[in-house]
Amino acid sequence: MTFSSKQNLEVVMVKLTAKELHALVKPLANARYEVDYGWRYLEKALVDIEKDYGLDLTPDFQRGHVWTREQQQAYIENSMRGVVSSAGMVIQFNCCNWHDASQKKDSDLPEGFQCIDGLQRLTAVREYLAGNVKPFGMAVDEWDGTDWDTRRIQFRLKFAVYDFQYRYEVLDHYLALNAGGTPHPPEEIERVRALRAAAQR
Repeated sequence: MTFSSKQNLEVVMVKLTAKELHALVKPLANARYEVDYGWRYLEKALVDIEKDYGLDLTPDFQRGHVWTREQQQAYIENSMRGVVSSAGMVIQFNCCNWHDASQKKDSDLPEGFQCIDGLQRLTAVREYLAGNVKPFGMAVDEWDGTDWDTRRIQFRLKFAVYDFQYRYEVLDHYLALNAGGTPHPPEEIERVRALRAAAQR
């Protein structure tokens, strides 16, 4: 549908019902619960979630662990620099049994937390905490007592928990988050790095 003017768009929008507008925009659901976890306490949080609910970080719709070690390191370094916004610290999960009373009898989802979005970020932080990623050549414990000690408040991930009851709802949400964007290919990043280098001269 195309519109030749703002007036035409306004006329069409007035004719659409609230339900039709909702179907057009397809707003994403809000998380039912959000909680921040400091990086140092991340593994304990995941163990507790696994024990209390169940945990699947790589459900079949996830692309798996695809970031290279270099990408993981870049994410940690950018987090330390303050480049990563709060949105870049969110990990989204679904848990159909988040509230047992609201779980539907015909839900076709397995019980427990399923990672919907943020697996690469979560994995990068876990690999850093495990000593496998060394930002600026330094292991996690070497930053203790500095401004970049992971016990400081700026090093947190936010877990956003949804309670979708049906697989199609989870997949719709996943596609809405991931199908629209275009990742930057390496050559584009290198082109911009060249522009940055030229600007410094």
